[in-house]
Amino acid sequence: MALPQKQISFIEDCYSLYEQKMYRVAYSILHDESLAEDAVQDAFLKLIRHKVHFDNADSDDCKRYIITVIRNASINIYNKRKNENKIVSLTDKLEDIQIAGNANPEETSDTGAECTPLMNDLPDKYFDVVDCLVIRDYSVRETADRLNISEANVRKRFERAKKMMRKSFDQA
Repeated sequence: MALPQKQISFIEDCYSLYEQKMYRVAYSILHDESLAEDAVQDAFLKLIRHKVHFDNADSDDCKRYIITVIRNASINIYNKRKNENKIVSLTDKLEDIQIAGNANPEETSDTGAECTPLMNDLPDKYFDVVDCLVIRDYSVRETADRLNISEANVRKRFERAKKMMRKSFDQA
């Protein structure tokens, strides 16, 4: 994608004026240096992709827009990490439950063919989603493709499956 010289010069001006400010905003949200750097990069890529241009890079409107873009990029990264942590947490709980459910730890399947008792109680459509996401470690997109359903549907089924398993676990 070849950018016009005017756009390139605008992005360069924005970078020299706002890069450190953007980093500070991102760091204040993410509390992680590398994630803050990623957020700044994501924000600049968005500016380039959307061909954002203001007449003056140091105008108040431009500054507000860039702060909004970096804030949104940081929040997106934060939410993504939060969701990944939930999945990791559920995976750890499922592994603990699976090991506790087997009298002999050597009987635990490495392939995930034998599932936890909690998963066995799930309806097939929820079992398949948990199996793909947790046991087989597929991404949401891979799971959606494999099951021929939408990504939103995968997330919703996973959410419902977790509720069902928590309820079963609390009753046990």
